[in-house]
Amino acid sequence: MSVVVAVYNTGRYIEPCLESLVAQSLPESEYEVILVDDGSDDAVTARRIDTFAAEHRNVTALHIPNSGWPGRPRNVGIGKARGEYVYFLDHDDSLAPEALERMYDMAARNHADVIIGKIAGHGRRVPTTLFRRNYESCTVETAPLMESMTPHKGFRRAFLDQHGIRFPEGRRRLEDHVFVVEAYLRADVVSVLSDYTCYHHIARDDAGNAGFQAIEPVGYYGNLREAVAVAERLTEPGPRRDLVLRRWYEVEMLRRVTGRTFAKMAAKQRRAMYDEVRKLALEHFTSERIWAPLPAKERVASELLRGGRFDDLVRLAELAAQQELAHHVQQWEWADGQLRFAAVVCSRTARGEPALTVVGDRALYAAQVPGVSEEARIATLPARAELELRLRGTQTRHRLPLGVEPLVDRGARAYRLTGSLDPASTAGKPLVGGVWDLFVRLRDPDAGPELVRRVGSEHGRVTAPRTPAALVGEPPLVVIPYVTEKGNLSLDVGERTKKLVDAVGDGNTTARVEPASQGRVAVTTDLSLHLAAATSDIPLRLVGFLPEGVEVWAPVTAQPGGDPSRAVLTARLPAEAAQGRLALGEAPDAPQVSLRTCSADTLTAEPNSA
Repeated sequence: MSVVVAVYNTGRYIEPCLESLVAQSLPESEYEVILVDDGSDDAVTARRIDTFAAEHRNVTALHIPNSGWPGRPRNVGIGKARGEYVYFLDHDDSLAPEALERMYDMAARNHADVIIGKIAGHGRRVPTTLFRRNYESCTVETAPLMESMTPHKGFRRAFLDQHGIRFPEGRRRLEDHVFVVEAYLRADVVSVLSDYTCYHHIARDDAGNAGFQAIEPVGYYGNLREAVAVAERLTEPGPRRDLVLRRWYEVEMLRRVTGRTFAKMAAKQRRAMYDEVRKLALEHFTSERIWAPLPAKERVASELLRGGRFDDLVRLAELAAQQELAHHVQQWEWADGQLRFAAVVCSRTARGEPALTVVGDRALYAAQVPGVSEEARIATLPARAELELRLRGTQTRHRLPLGVEPLVDRGARAYRLTGSLDPASTAGKPLVGGVWDLFVRLRDPDAGPELVRRVGSEHGRVTAPRTPAALVGEPPLVVIPYVTEKGNLSLDVGERTKKLVDAVGDGNTTARVEPASQGRVAVTTDLSLHLAAATSDIPLRLVGFLPEGVEVWAPVTAQPGGDPSRAVLTARLPAEAAQGRLALGEAPDAPQVSLRTCSADTLTAEPNSA
């Protein structure tokens, strides 16, 4: 396998890429790396890749005059490649350790012309529908391949040579679309590996990724015409061509003239964008079959675009820019070691205008624009939702699917979202220690863009119920749900900012003291703590005090209480240490929660006033 990396003035951002290339599980003899420097002039990048190539036998560094875009260096890499497959990696991204091995195994067993490994986005948008399952063999008709148009894929080298597939060269946009769409349409077999994240698509903190550069409408849509020309050359009029064109019509055209960016553009730039999109639409996107399957918002936009209604498109974009996710948390509680979550959400503007209204038995896109056909406004597509956990201070994220139940709330389309979070097995393993913030993501295609919001508060009003700390998993993991100062939900995992001893005390914790054998007493207390199972591995100890003030510490065993939010803790102390103050703590000189004691038989203890 050959990995081709087009390199230009990457500086320090190339290091994760290089590290990932030499950390592959494939033996060094079974893959090669070709780094093609497109005339870097930063005095760092060229020297770095030369040093890297000198250190690794399977790495080659090439230098070419600056061409202005990745197409030329990628083509040079294809020409130098010796592997059965050529895989394209961007210089500021990275590969997972088993990426090449797993992708090659799948491609080889299917004799695939194209192999696509799952892509994870770190501040970058990536396909989601495509990677919901593996595809051993598929085409554009049998899998949502058109969702993924970036070059981060493997291509059988003989297949590329057979059809003369190469990247357009020079300073331009969408060169990857031209290359990828021809490969898709000529391929007999495309394989998609979705059960292992192969590629990490990373947004640089200096916003220096090539794809972040502003669009110049005339050039951009001129480049898109080249990709459209490839699709029209390789397909006959009909369903296959419509399917391919639909992706560009929705993503590169309609969304460009209806989204938040369009709403915020300067008037002159906005008009230039609209003019180029409409011109292209009337030239090549004339079949009703292209837009008929689209979501309601896009169908409304298509009707406005084809009708030349520029001002109404601006209004539509302004409404999209105001859209937010209203929510109310209904459930946030422990059950059998899992946090059960339920919330009602609705897509609407800050002024309360819903994105979808319900009339009779139909949901309609509330375009807030007169003269739009009801047929275009009918919502037909299901909504999807996820609970997203973000590890504060990092790019680490986990997404958990939520159940989605449509509701009607005062004439508006709303949804009840339900799901469970198991901190001991999220993503197949326990959550790492730290503070995890919670977000809801709703993708309601008919209503517009995907909406994301923190979970917990609604316009400053806390809606999340109080939830106790918990010990989950084996060995027990301390998880402390809490509400932030702004009313949002977070989880402290591993006592990074919160202490279990502080979380379990409720200001009125009572301990019952009963005689036991050999001069000892049993101390039992009921605490605000969730346990999935009994455990003696608990980071709390009972503290008793002898008359001379000496502390006596005893281990604690814990049992689930009758209420999932309560646990019963038991420990044994010398009788004389249990007649005064009692407390729970983790270690000497650490915070403690005092216990009020009640007597049994001849033992008495005064309520603690400390």
